[in-house]
Formats: sequence, C-alpha cells, structure tokens
Amino acid sequence: MRYLSGRLVAMSLMAALGVSAPGVQAQKADDGASAEARESLDIRINYDDVSGLLKNIVLVTGPSTRERAGDIKSNIGTRFKAKRNVYTAYEGNRFYAAALEDEDAYEVVQQIRQSLEKVLDKTPITQLSTNEQVAYWLNLHNVAFLEELMRHSQNNMQDLLYGDDSMLERKFITIRGTAISLNDIRYNILARSLSHEPLIIYGLFEGIIAGPNIRKEAFTGDTLYAQLAANATEFINSNRGTYLKGGKTVRVSSLYERYNMFFPNFQEDLKAHLLTYLYQGRVRENIEGARRLKPDVDDWTVASVRGNTRDYGGALQTNGSALATAQVSGINDVPVNIASTLVTDMADVAQNHMRFSPEQLKMLIKLNKQRGSRTGTVGIEEIQEPKQRTEGSGAEEDEGGR
Repeated sequence: MRYLSGRLVAMSLMAALGVSAPGVQAQKADDGASAEARESLDIRINYDDVSGLLKNIVLVTGPSTRERAGDIKSNIGTRFKAKRNVYTAYEGNRFYAAALEDEDAYEVVQQIRQSLEKVLDKTPITQLSTNEQVAYWLNLHNVAFLEELMRHSQNNMQDLLYGDDSMLERKFITIRGTAISLNDIRYNILARSLSHEPLIIYGLFEGIIAGPNIRKEAFTGDTLYAQLAANATEFINSNRGTYLKGGKTVRVSSLYERYNMFFPNFQEDLKAHLLTYLYQGRVRENIEGARRLKPDVDDWTVASVRGNTRDYGGALQTNGSALATAQVSGINDVPVNIASTLVTDMADVAQNHMRFSPEQLKMLIKLNKQRGSRTGTVGIEEIQEPKQRTEGSGAEEDEGGR
C-alpha cells in the first residue's frame, strides 16, 4: 500500500471560512490524537454504496490513443451539424446521466451524500489516517457533484461550473452543522491542506470530458495513491492533459491553471509533475524541451454517454444519445429500461451496507465520549507520517478507472 507524501497542514473548515484561530486549537485539543494512536486504530470507512453507484453509472473507455475523431456529418434532411473537439472526443470515462435523471435514482444519490455527511458525526476526523481523510473528502465531493449536476441543464458546462452563478458555490452539503460547497471541499479543505500534493486534483470529478476520469469505484484509504496515480497517468498521457501544437509551445490542460496553487513556480513545477507520469515518446520529448507550457486545452462537453451535443433532427435520425435511454432485453426478451435497472441496483447497495464494522463502532463511541459535543469545526488536521510508510512514484496496475 502506498501513501501520499508529506504532511497535512493543520487547518479547520471554520478557520478557512473566516473563523479566528482559537477555533482551530479547540478542535486540535478535542480531536487530537498522536500519529501512533491513529494508525493503531486502523479505522476504515466502508464505501460500498458509493462503489455500487459508480459501478452502475460509469462507462470506462480505456486509455487514450490520442486518436483524432472524425468530423460530425449532418443528418439526412438537415444542413446543420453539431460541433465537438475532435482531439478529445474519444477520451475519458463517461457516466449515464439519463439514469440519474430518474427521480428514484436521484433520491438514492442524495441519500448516499447525506449518509456521507453523517460520517463525521460519528468519527473525529483526526482519528482517520491521512489517506482515509482524503478518500472521504473526494468521495463526498464526487457524489455531491453528481447530485448537484443533475439539478441543472448541462448545455453550457463552462458557465455552470465557473460562471457567476456557479453550482460549485452552492452550500448544500452539511458537516457538523456547517453548510459547505463543492468549492469549499476543493480549495478550503483539500487544496489548502495538500498544496504540495498535485495528485489530489485527479480525484476531483469535473463533469466534463476535459477533466480527470470519474472512476468506477470509490476511493479508499488503502488504494488512494494507486487510484490517483492511475488517474494522473491516464489524463497526462491523453490529449486532454497534454497536446502538441507545434514549435516549442506545448499545450496542456486548463485544469492546471485552475489548480495553480499546486504549482507555485508554475512552468517549472508543472513540467516536473508532467514528466513524472508521461510515457516515453514524442510528447515527452517535446515537453522536456519546451520553453513554455500553455494551459489552454479545453473540452466543456459534459462527460455523459449522450454528451450535451444538440441533435439536429433530419428525415432519418441517428441520435447517439439513444445509448443512454436504450432498452435492453430482460427475462424472455422482455425489454427492460436501463435507468430503472440501475435504480434498483443502486438502491439495494445503498440500503445494505455499513460505514464501519461493529468493532470500529464500539471504538468510535468511546472516542466520541472523550471528544464531547461540538459542531462546525471540520477539516483536515495535521497528521504525522507513520514510520513505515513508503512513497511511490507512478501508477500501479489499475482496473477501475482506465
């Protein structure tokens, strides 16, 4: 098992949102535990419901071949045709948005998010290892992201994510009585505490083709490093991450500009990061010799099976979005709607799991008695690296995301 390198900086959510420093000290005194004690507790959060959701809605497309997609031809009976980025159109995992538009499915996603919110009611955050904490925030972010995304039209993802009324700013997540947003998780919790660890950005689902992959399973503390490294390797070795424009300028994803706090000396730090994961070949050679990396690669198409491409109807329609609402054969060839099938599977997994083992629950009850009651001071606390942790470089064999 590999671990993220370095230490997590002491930080509480309330401090990040403007509450004075004593709030931080109060949490440290209340939730504090030595690194040795934390590791001996060996608390692992169960994410079977999150994995059940992702297993049912994520389509894994495999690693990029950097193949250029063909131009879209207009349908018979119309002169209009949709546009797409031909360099990224074949890349990145997809999710079945149509399945989540089902009211029952949406409620399941909402229930999973609410269940995740309650984890910190039972668990002092500092009793969790570094990787368990990070896995928790990534899973909460991605489930909440999917839930919030389905409340909006996805026809203008750039405006939806980064416009004046961004969905990322809505405070609909509640942790210990404190309302937080998706951006709070991204920047006030993870980025502020882990600015030395750019692998974090590959665990935050953006909902667009040009973002890191949504995986087919939840993040866990035990597998976190391998999962993030695999996502980084896939992304960086795709046209979404790095793309040769010619000359000495190499185009890279605009994602890196949005998360520039992970690259203080932007050009130098980003180049070193990319070279850690790039395969041997022409792209790597060009980046090694590049004078400048230009972060302008975008594809704001929603990363769903049907995409957000407008269908221009002709005499004969060949609508690619039919995949998302397809009928599949069930028992005795009776048609079964994919969405309803997914709802049943997701609900079954969500209702039949526990976050903690009975032994862990007993231990957490004792810890909570010591901690006492407190709300509104959650975040990532300073955690010492265990003596026997080893740092890894590069991705291990990966099944869930590529």
